[in-house]
Parts: sequence; C-alpha cells; structure tokens
Amino acid sequence: MVTWTPDGKNRMFRVEGMEELEAKLSELMDANRADSAARATIVKAAKEAMIPVADQVKATAPYDPSPRTKKSPIHLRDTVRLDARIPTRRDQQSIYVNPTDAAIAVVSVKRSAVSLAQEFGTKKIPAQPFLRRAIEQNAETVVNNFKTSFAEYLASYANKMSRRRK
Repeated sequence: MVTWTPDGKNRMFRVEGMEELEAKLSELMDANRADSAARATIVKAAKEAMIPVADQVKATAPYDPSPRTKKSPIHLRDTVRLDARIPTRRDQQSIYVNPTDAAIAVVSVKRSAVSLAQEFGTKKIPAQPFLRRAIEQNAETVVNNFKTSFAEYLASYANKMSRRRK
C-alpha cells in the first residue's frame, strides 16, 4: 500500500508490503533467470495494465473520414501499437526510462509528420493531444490494473516454478 502524507514542504510516502514482495521476487529470481521471471510477470502485467490507454488512443486519435489516397493511405488510429518489454539500451537513453526500471510499456502510433503535428501542433495547426491525454486520464486505472495483474502473474509464475521443482 502506498500512501501520500504532506509534511510541510516535504512529501513522504509510506509503502507497506514491500518486504513480502521483495522476498517473493528474490526467491523466484534465485531459482530462475531474472529476465525470464520479469518477462513472465512484470512485462505481461505492464502490457495488460496499459490496454485502457491503447483503447482510448484508438478512440480519440484524430480521424479524417475522407477516402484514403496514396498521399494519405492510413488513419492514425489504425497504427496504434501497445508494446511491453524489458528496457533495451536504446530505451534507457530516454529521459522517461530510469536505470532501475524492470519493464516498460509503450503505447505509440506510427511516427510521421502527421502524428507529430496532431499531438504537438505546428505554427498553423493547433495541438490535438491524444497520446498524452490518454495516459493522463488513465493513470490511476493503469496503476490499479498493474497491481492486480502483477499479483496474478506472480502467483501463477510461482506455482509454475514450484511444480517444476517437484
């Protein structure tokens, strides 16, 4: 459980239950490869948690109902992609990825002048943010979904590993 308590100018967090979680993760990591355990638990949970964000991006991406042409063959919403993985070296160069991140989940669209103009705007086109808005509006849902999914995947993985040892 994480609680936030204002303390004058300082912000303090109280985290409960981390010792049990750390002990369970350590037990799994000792018995198995850490990357395998992460892929089977954290990565899957992160991807599952981000589904509402991907769904909202698809629903709110700017859409031009005019027929597709050679110049504009696809709609932005048709290029929405949800991916979760253990951070690569390239990922770790991003300011959004910390060196201690065990997994990342990314909702993206095909990078193009159109997608950048829609999200951030240009001198002539006002910004119509749909990616940032989706993550901001679903942040609490993502955290709650992650906690639930991670607990389920962790228990499932622990059971699977205990059956293998027998």
